Amino acid sequence: MDRRQFIKTSGVLGAMATVPSFAHPKPGKVLVLGGTRYFGPVLVEELLRQGYDVTLFNRGKTNPHLFPELTKIRGDRETLDGRGLSALQASKTEWDWVVDTWQGSSKCVIDTAHLLVQRTAQYQYVSTVSVYDKWDKIGITETEPLNPLPADVEALITENRYALRKTFAEQALQEILPKNSAFFRSHGMRGYPTTAPRHEPYWQVKVMRGGDLVLPSDIDYYQITDMVSLARFMITCGQTQTMGPFNVCYPPILFRDFIQNIVEQTNSKVTLHWIPQAFLLANDVKLMRERPAGRYRFKVDKAMQSGLTNRSQSVLLADQLQGYLDRNPKDDFVFGQPNTATISSQREQEIIRLWEKQRSS
Repeated sequence: MDRRQFIKTSGVLGAMATVPSFAHPKPGKVLVLGGTRYFGPVLVEELLRQGYDVTLFNRGKTNPHLFPELTKIRGDRETLDGRGLSALQASKTEWDWVVDTWQGSSKCVIDTAHLLVQRTAQYQYVSTVSVYDKWDKIGITETEPLNPLPADVEALITENRYALRKTFAEQALQEILPKNSAFFRSHGMRGYPTTAPRHEPYWQVKVMRGGDLVLPSDIDYYQITDMVSLARFMITCGQTQTMGPFNVCYPPILFRDFIQNIVEQTNSKVTLHWIPQAFLLANDVKLMRERPAGRYRFKVDKAMQSGLTNRSQSVLLADQLQGYLDRNPKDDFVFGQPNTATISSQREQEIIRLWEKQRSS
């Protein structure tokens, strides 16, 4: 089976105040803050597929052509005087739940949560496992301590790193909606879209292409989040009004099994060169981030007991390859751009020669 046939047959394309208790019919009304970039469209498409009445709140600048049939409230959460939320405030609409994927300053999350606290029964926030303080433990659960935060409130324009911004936002929502918030801590979202063209799926495409492939031999486990599975779990939590934090990803899988699954599903003739991570790093090749023991070993039991059902990794692979080929129909994307944890084919051949030379000496 060639790669395009595999995708066609396997792919499934594709997101303490008093709070009123809404007796909402299912499906009901959902407000998505954003909704037109990366994970947003995946979630919105799944909500629509399940029959929900979806409203989008965003600036109308990113992919404004998407979802022309939906109600759209325009506004900018980053305005210093707060006027960017005026249209949302004026709408007076109530929603069964609200979804927030904001990754900037928590000040925007705080402002929006205060505005909507009386108008929704649940505030969902798409977070990250990066909110955990230490990753040196295998099997991190939702009860582990989060990043310690500065005493000062986060400014609207901040230089805080991503993990701190997400931690600030979680902390704020715990204070504003302590019994009506849900946090979905993802571990590297994967699916049809990418955050940017330079982040095309490396392992999947390289294996699909065949030829030589350099891999770190001493990476034991791998763990990622499927966007569609995440979106469906969020909808489940909205339907059941399930609150609290959740690690949302696949259970850990052996990295070699992850690669072998791609080889088998794409019927690839790839030649795998397993090279120690220390050798790769010594030659300035960073295909995988250096990691503490718990990096790819987060526990997902709580989410799975609450309704998370992950799609098969083969279906996710089909989505990723379909997205890649739709964006690159000639399969001519060049890997090796800075800060992408990828290397060019030329550099790959150099590393293979260096490794073979060291082994034979």
